[in-house]
Amino acid sequence: MSETYFPSPAGGSSGRHQGPPPPPPAPGLVAGRPKVDLGEEPSATSRFVAEHVEPRYGELRKWNSTLAHDELLQRAARRKRMTIKKITESNQLFFLSGVLVGGMDGVITSLVSHQARRVSRSKAMTKRYLSSAEVPTPKGKAINPTDFARAVKYMKALGKRVAVKPSAGRAARGISVNVTRESELRTAWQAAMAARSATSESRYLIVIEEYTPGLDVRCYVVGGQVVGAVARLPLYVIGDGLSTVGKLADDEIARRRPNEYLKSRQPEVSDAFLAAVGLTRGSVLAEGKLQYLTPIADTGRGGGIAVDVLDLLSDELKDLAVDGLSAVPGLGAAAVDLLVPELGSAEGAVVLEVNPYANIMQFHYPSYGEPRKINDAIMEEILERASR
Repeated sequence: MSETYFPSPAGGSSGRHQGPPPPPPAPGLVAGRPKVDLGEEPSATSRFVAEHVEPRYGELRKWNSTLAHDELLQRAARRKRMTIKKITESNQLFFLSGVLVGGMDGVITSLVSHQARRVSRSKAMTKRYLSSAEVPTPKGKAINPTDFARAVKYMKALGKRVAVKPSAGRAARGISVNVTRESELRTAWQAAMAARSATSESRYLIVIEEYTPGLDVRCYVVGGQVVGAVARLPLYVIGDGLSTVGKLADDEIARRRPNEYLKSRQPEVSDAFLAAVGLTRGSVLAEGKLQYLTPIADTGRGGGIAVDVLDLLSDELKDLAVDGLSAVPGLGAAAVDLLVPELGSAEGAVVLEVNPYANIMQFHYPSYGEPRKINDAIMEEILERASR
């Protein structure tokens, strides 16, 4: 999507200031930061940014140190007085009073069965399980990557905007959203192909599904309880009518450097990086224009951020996340990704994915809001199951 360019406004008056000084900015706001202009039909994400993030702009968390996903789990195990026995670098066993109670294999724990692993590795298979359990999820189909003609036909049959993603992909790679034309579908198809991460256990497919707009919310569910929830937001800037997109992006990334969690996850905002949203570093945005610099919320290396929303989530949305977890047999802990029109209602919300491989760090180190101890909840569930 291209952006309209605006010339710089004429310089202001150079006369002495008359009257009382301007009031200080509201708590959390930065002096001189433009107010977001939402327009007539703002998206759920834009409303969330304007209502819940910008008023707290000056409250960005500054984590001085962080622990990796596996270290967080190991720390929680020790807090529960477990003994950890290392089998390999990625495999550990947990003992309590000499009794084996659980363990870790890579980034996942013994709360995830073999069947649950196999299902969750495939977005196409996960969608089947969700549909079978009557959990709302976007209508879609997994298609062989060599059958592009079938993909075009299916997109036309849906008659709506679509999303395209690799069935076995991870970390938001190769995902395209809001695809409406065949030329866009071809580009999205190629991106999904390039992001393939097929394994010997899953035939490589590409998923094409209805595009469902909404706020990207990742819930972490342990047992039958949502113990953490974050809204994931793309890297964004707000135009001031003067500064280039490159300058605004550089300033935002510089603001994040004191944050130990964020600083290593920031992208290089080049013209190539901005091409996906139809901008260049030299583009100038109208004052108040909220501009996302990536099409999706890439919190890996795309500059996306996580905002804690656990206390804002309705009971109905929490129930939906739990239903998503329960749809996959043998799954005791996982991230459940939702798209939601409103945080206070489950109406129109869908489950996109169930992911036991999700990193728990973003719940422990959110950019805004309260940290949630997902690691403690996981260890408590391991002990609870071992005691049955």
